[in-house]
Amino acid sequence: MSTKQLLLRTGLGLAQSFWRACLFSAGCLIAQPSALAQHSHGAQTTAGSTSATSNASTGAYPSVTAACKDTTLQCARAATPMFTQDGALWLTWAGGGAISIARSTDLGVSFEPRIEIAQHGAFLDTGPDARPQLVTDKKNNLIIAYGFFRDKNWNAQVNVSRSTDNGKSFSTPAPISSDPTSQRFPSLLTDPQGQIFASWIDKRLVAQASTSGKKQLGGSIAYAWSNDGAQTFAQESIAQPSSCECCRIASALTPDGLPVILYRAIFEGSIRDHATQTFTSRTQPGPTQRVSVDAWATDSCPHHGPTLAISAAGVQHVAWFTQGSARIGSFYARSTDQGKIHSNPVTIGDPEAMPGRPYLLSTPSVLWLTWKEFDGKRTAVFAKYSTDDGVQWSPPKLIAETVGYSDHPLLIQREGIAYLSWLTAAQGYRLLKLETDNPKLGLYQPGDWKKILTDGRGKPQIVHFWGFTCGPCLEELPRWGAFLKDFENVKTVFIEVDQVPPETAAQALAQAGLERRDNRASAAVFDEYLRYEIDPKWQGELPITMLVNAKGDVRRIRGAVNFEQVRAWLQAQQ
Repeated sequence: MSTKQLLLRTGLGLAQSFWRACLFSAGCLIAQPSALAQHSHGAQTTAGSTSATSNASTGAYPSVTAACKDTTLQCARAATPMFTQDGALWLTWAGGGAISIARSTDLGVSFEPRIEIAQHGAFLDTGPDARPQLVTDKKNNLIIAYGFFRDKNWNAQVNVSRSTDNGKSFSTPAPISSDPTSQRFPSLLTDPQGQIFASWIDKRLVAQASTSGKKQLGGSIAYAWSNDGAQTFAQESIAQPSSCECCRIASALTPDGLPVILYRAIFEGSIRDHATQTFTSRTQPGPTQRVSVDAWATDSCPHHGPTLAISAAGVQHVAWFTQGSARIGSFYARSTDQGKIHSNPVTIGDPEAMPGRPYLLSTPSVLWLTWKEFDGKRTAVFAKYSTDDGVQWSPPKLIAETVGYSDHPLLIQREGIAYLSWLTAAQGYRLLKLETDNPKLGLYQPGDWKKILTDGRGKPQIVHFWGFTCGPCLEELPRWGAFLKDFENVKTVFIEVDQVPPETAAQALAQAGLERRDNRASAAVFDEYLRYEIDPKWQGELPITMLVNAKGDVRRIRGAVNFEQVRAWLQAQQ
């Protein structure tokens, strides 16, 4: 990142924080009323206001327009989607000072009349990371949690409301916690037994410290369980005593149904880096595991929470934003040991386009990652996917773009298909289906062997010939897929020689985790001529593997390979 860009981004962040602080401090002349309160950033100056706060988050310069006071979706600041078992899409939003919900049976093209859950006017929490949460319980009842500021000192409260009649009516919202201090940013999960797990940012430890004459920054991560469909929450506890107070929590369930929480923790020296906790039982959060050492030392509010997804194999995928001294931007990492160790952070998006607001979703077959970018005029949403649990990724693809205010991009799934949920001021609400690229096979033609050797000069490469009608070949393909996860940057060419339909061969390669490799199929009958230009002594036996070093020298392996020998050969080439 250039020095100019770094200064620009830092200045923009400071300007936004200063602007928001001034908004709620009477022109910057009055100090924040209470050290115990949640930060007031994001509360509306007028009911449903879509003023400069909206566009400031994307860096746009809004025109001066009348405040939007409508409680319909058109004036919403944040909208949260969910599919129910019947395939219907439910959308809950904050707009016009109200929390509302509506149902769609045509994938978001149209919605039934909205139901208003609650009205809080200017005190509804509509900050950059605040949005209503929506889940179902074991009886498929709808449950909503949201935050609002209950007094002029900006002490926040999380309320919960439920519907037992398929969204026709909702209960009177009730506090999620009986603690008199401040709660904000709820996150809800439903475990396999249908019980509800809730986590939120909590201020009780800060209040206790203040009573003792001590100062404690930030907030804490609290959690509780409900086994009665969110009518009551019990076993209320603190998972992490010191966390950022103005960034949303990400949560997900392990394959065993236990919660994992991801949040911006506060480490020594006011370092606000991300950490996870994997619960070892319903009531026992595991140790705090730092995701990466970004070294973001700040006492300000980043307003930029993380995202978490867990695959069926138990791999934990995390993405986050930081402005630390170690790295700046949005990053992705994965953990295969329940968060004990995370992979090296990988940059998300174009660093010159302010990538942010990443979101992850794991479907049964694909891991998706989406994020925002801004070029100074337009906000764009990009997505990429992985079919091998985050080891390799597809190239980024532009999914949608807009001008003016837009909500964070969210991902949901129905029947294993991923959808982008995005609320924009210009285009309204959009639900876009995400699709992977169809695996394609290139053609292998006479003379290509020399081209492969020439193109690969300077680096080792592996060329593997196989056939779909060859039983040992099909048995070995998944082993190649697993082996090459450790050598994703090694050039590898897989050539199918039996002339089966291309889609048949492509499917076999995809199932083996090899769809991102250089895959080809013979354009002609693989006869003596084609075999001779590769190896004059090749009689047609399959599989056969060519290990080609940087000089173009070829080592031939006939039949199944010994992968430890291939590993040793690759390591010797370095």
